[in-house]
Amino acid sequence: MQNHSPSLEENSENQVLSSPRVSVLLPTFNRASYIGETIASVLVQSYRDFEIVVVDDGSTDQTARIVQSIADPRVRYIYQPNRGVAAALNTAWRAAAGEYLAMIGSDDVWLPHLLAELESVLDTDSTLDLVYARAQGIDAYGKPLPQILGAPPKFPDAWLASLLYGDCICGIAAIFRRRCIARIGGFDESLVANEDWDLWIRMAEHCRFAYRPLILARFRMHPQSLTGGRSQHYARVVLDRVRLIEHYYARADVPAQALEIKKIACRNVHMDVAIRYLSIGQWRMALSFFFRTIRVAPNPITAAIRVLAVTIFDLYLSKTGWGVRLVDVLVERRRKTDHKVR
Repeated sequence: MQNHSPSLEENSENQVLSSPRVSVLLPTFNRASYIGETIASVLVQSYRDFEIVVVDDGSTDQTARIVQSIADPRVRYIYQPNRGVAAALNTAWRAAAGEYLAMIGSDDVWLPHLLAELESVLDTDSTLDLVYARAQGIDAYGKPLPQILGAPPKFPDAWLASLLYGDCICGIAAIFRRRCIARIGGFDESLVANEDWDLWIRMAEHCRFAYRPLILARFRMHPQSLTGGRSQHYARVVLDRVRLIEHYYARADVPAQALEIKKIACRNVHMDVAIRYLSIGQWRMALSFFFRTIRVAPNPITAAIRVLAVTIFDLYLSKTGWGVRLVDVLVERRRKTDHKVR
């Protein structure tokens, strides 16, 4: 087992930047194979005014040694006993010094101009609180994959409704103002995953977002991923998506914009869970959630057609470059049509 100093923050205080503009939150757990590459992709950013707050959530591999061997004062290392990714993110943002916050997974990488592209958007528009772009998948060895995360909002200028409709924000390609997360109290530590989607939904009640159609990051798809089908926590990860939506709508003060889309939001999350179970061959659970999708949908026939279309995309078309491009074109045309109608 890796030995650790009992102190919380293990880099000396005189190494910490006094007032970086951006704090990069980097939670990690047993990612010695990838975290060096992740940190390197941040350190080579063309935008330089940042710190990296690494929170090691109880790693037992060589993660601590790798991080502490990086001789750059912008890298801060904090160790805590294992409490989950949401708790690690809460530790990170509360220890951060920056006015702006960004997040990156410890197996993901940024492209060199991510911070420059996104920070400038917030700097030039004080009414914006969060801006995000897109990320492309890579495999365990860094080979590019066709899968893409990050999409425009379903409903222009209705971010809360768009996020309840589906998680369109790519968390590793986003930057936001610290005051927004402070206002809502941070991440929900009861969630094993999906903590970023939950955060965006709660932020959307008070904050204004923006989307940029640029690929600025790479997310890694590998068997050891928390959200991968082989994860021991996979069932909890998947079911937490339903619990997240149900918990939100159980509130007594749900905004009118959210109530208007409640049935569609419930339809979509049940369908999402069904497809996730289908992707790992758990047919019984998949069928159970497909039936729930039809039952909660405002229009069962439309829901059945949508289930078929989304299943084909998620399981097949999303794994091809042409399929992703085709759906992007169709979604953009539909979005423009919807905007004209509104």
